[in-house]
Amino acid sequence: MAKLEEYGRKRRFDRTPEPPPRVAARGDGTFVVQKHAARRLHYDFRLGIDGVLKSWAVPKGPSLDPADKRLAVQTEDHPMDYGGFEGKIPEGSYGAGSVMVWDRGTFEVEDAAKYGGARSGAGNVDPAKELARGELKFRLAGEKLRGSFVLVKLKRSEKGNEWLLIKHKDAAAEPGWNVEQHDGSVLTGRTLEEIADELPPRRGASAIEPGELAGARKGAMPARVAPMLATLAAQPFSDPDWLYEIKWDGARVLAWVADGKATLRSRSGGDVTLQYPELAALPESIAAKRAIVDGEVVVLDEHGHSNFERLQERMHVRPSAELIARHPVTYYAFDLLYCDGYDLREAALAGRKELLRLLLRPDGAVRFSDHQAEQGKELFELARREGLEGVIGKRADSRYVSARSPNWVKFKATQTLEAVVGGWTAPRGGRAYFGSLLLGLYEDEKLRFIGHVGSGFDAQGQEAIAADLKRLAVGKCPFDKVPETNEKAFWAKPELVARVRFAGWTQEGRLRAPVFIALRADARPEDCRWEGEVPDAAPSSNVAAAGAPGPAAASAVVNGREFAGKVLSSAAKIEAELSSGKQENILVELDGKRFRLSNLNKIYFPESGYTKRDLLSYYYRIADYILPFLKDRPLVLRRYPDGIRGQAFFQKDVREGAPTWLETVAIASESGGRDVHYAVANDRASLLYLTGLGCIDHNPWSSRKDDLEHPDYFFFDLDPSEGTEFSVVVKLARLLHEKLDELGMKVFLKTSGATGFHMYLPVERGYTYEQLRTFGEIVSRLVTAEAPELVTHERTVAKRPAGRVLIDVAQNAEGRPLAAAYAVRAFPKAPVSTPVVPSELRANLRAERFNIKTLAARIAEKGDLWADFWKSRQRIEKVFQKLDLQARQH
Repeated sequence: MAKLEEYGRKRRFDRTPEPPPRVAARGDGTFVVQKHAARRLHYDFRLGIDGVLKSWAVPKGPSLDPADKRLAVQTEDHPMDYGGFEGKIPEGSYGAGSVMVWDRGTFEVEDAAKYGGARSGAGNVDPAKELARGELKFRLAGEKLRGSFVLVKLKRSEKGNEWLLIKHKDAAAEPGWNVEQHDGSVLTGRTLEEIADELPPRRGASAIEPGELAGARKGAMPARVAPMLATLAAQPFSDPDWLYEIKWDGARVLAWVADGKATLRSRSGGDVTLQYPELAALPESIAAKRAIVDGEVVVLDEHGHSNFERLQERMHVRPSAELIARHPVTYYAFDLLYCDGYDLREAALAGRKELLRLLLRPDGAVRFSDHQAEQGKELFELARREGLEGVIGKRADSRYVSARSPNWVKFKATQTLEAVVGGWTAPRGGRAYFGSLLLGLYEDEKLRFIGHVGSGFDAQGQEAIAADLKRLAVGKCPFDKVPETNEKAFWAKPELVARVRFAGWTQEGRLRAPVFIALRADARPEDCRWEGEVPDAAPSSNVAAAGAPGPAAASAVVNGREFAGKVLSSAAKIEAELSSGKQENILVELDGKRFRLSNLNKIYFPESGYTKRDLLSYYYRIADYILPFLKDRPLVLRRYPDGIRGQAFFQKDVREGAPTWLETVAIASESGGRDVHYAVANDRASLLYLTGLGCIDHNPWSSRKDDLEHPDYFFFDLDPSEGTEFSVVVKLARLLHEKLDELGMKVFLKTSGATGFHMYLPVERGYTYEQLRTFGEIVSRLVTAEAPELVTHERTVAKRPAGRVLIDVAQNAEGRPLAAAYAVRAFPKAPVSTPVVPSELRANLRAERFNIKTLAARIAEKGDLWADFWKSRQRIEKVFQKLDLQARQH
């Protein structure tokens, strides 16, 4: 407890909700960043080391821009439990203010030698000793922060606690990165203001549950699973719909975790558990009782690179303690196929990896194989410079199939492949056993000869291979055509797989300068295929369609990036494709504005089966009704890239990556830093583009960009306690409408699309937010006096009495938007925030009846109930005059 003595001394735990001091047995290797609105707004950066969170206050927040050198002031150690703390520290307490879990994840200590330091031996570096030395290099795998960083202690610091937090230049680096563009809690989805107001979480505080992933199917754990394999791509490409991972030069291993034990199986299905005893602790490294994990077993060299030659000594043997110490293995886990009762193979890769990342507790032998979104070319160039094997590209929405798939591709920085051994040639020179191995790849059902390899063998290895060849000798050539050889050829049953390094391909399809590396007993001959290992001159059509643009495909430039595919510019064709098309990705041009819509077949609403295409089709058809309430208004984006069951996040600033035609408005940030560039949706193209980013609902400010301080409407948000019948909400809405009507105010009504109700009053511009809130508070008090049994003033949902409704007017504030009329809401049946008339305020009103599939018929029947909204602007002085007159009469 001595580590946390200062933490405990500063706090009164009978007054603050912060966790008490406790040194934890687990949690090392995790990190958290908490945004803290204390006396000064800052970010607390914390690393789990030796049972506590080592902590630094970073005033300007961490950055992915290597040019930013952030001051980080070391503070007292915090307990591991603090990493999950989000809430309000009360006034009078140390650090009083709101705390948000801004980012979280895992970290690995990196070898200093990789970035020019003198130390070496990745995986053996003690982070506590590195901190004592004054410099710690580490790699983060968080939801927002990724890649390599360094903490460097300032030697001339007066207080002795000042450090610099600096991002290394790597594939995760982003010049110009702005922390304010990535706001929102990764724990609950809330802003600091919503935490301060004790508003309820926008998503669950716990990690993703397996059953929450779209496509997850409840069932027994499969006894056997063949691995998914990648197709070779001719050249690297970048695409926002793809994830890119380092290609490890090791042995593919699937791990079955059950009953506290791990069973490891090779690519061919053989049990290799005894070969890698270091991985027996895998069940302790994953927070799941039963799981199937896909990954790669590697041996790392002194630079932290995977080294297949060293791994070769560990393969096919039960290792001695000396061999384990000399060549310890590391398991890089990159996929999760099954977890605690759910088969995840039909879920999207991005969701599977996120769940794996949250469940995995990295240690020296088990690590998470991180990825880089979109930047395939950049990661490949880094791999090439570092002398790594290459890069694997995977569609973010790809399902797991036990076959070679164009949805996974590999870009090789070094030329290696695995080929079938179909024979050998007679020995020559000083060789006692054979001259060379004859190699082939399967093309359809035929074994195609690709050349022979005669170098790279040692005497001991040659003898062992010769024994295998003798055992497999046959009299008939297994190749589709008998190859010409310089020495007499002998044939073998095609059961051996050889790994070779080579310089390239001849025009005849033969290997140039091949060098033997090893036999691969863990690989299946039938997986060694021409179409899997030899790229076309240009990408094949199926790979191009999956996201790798090439000369064989039609192309167009969208926002500075070239994409394959035909541009849809006809309104009829766009509507037809969105309503009943089949394409996964399309290029659209509306009013001269070109943009890409991707992942159209992704399920956004699992319970109802509605897809992203359904959502876009709805907004395309409803645009004329919703756009009047979005026009010229800053929008706060709430993005659901994987649908309502995936991770959602808020985005205010859209300056980076948006098309040049998208209109934005620059507004000074709350912290007084750089301007925040909010999106504005003035036309159908903007509406569809923002929806394509994963925005299910659209949330405008109440004021327009030309006069941000003066809104032109006011709203009452009726927010019920948990479990309150909707009929209670409707009853209160009817009373509030009657009161406003009595006061002479024109009111427009709509369902919230969830459990609440919204009432809007268009007003003449000129009132401040504060003036309108005062008006709203007076009206709500009048209604509360008449029906106190229906109303609560408690803002914290968990503390509200059952059957009560909050009349919320506090949302009427600058930068505090509400979902627009006709906006879809992120709930299971894809409900729509739908205008209604006063006569519909009856006990049988059901908001869920109005959704993306039923609203068109409702509009056809009732018309646009808010068509006169902007013709009904009114002033609120008459309300105060009427109230004053009533007071005098009484």
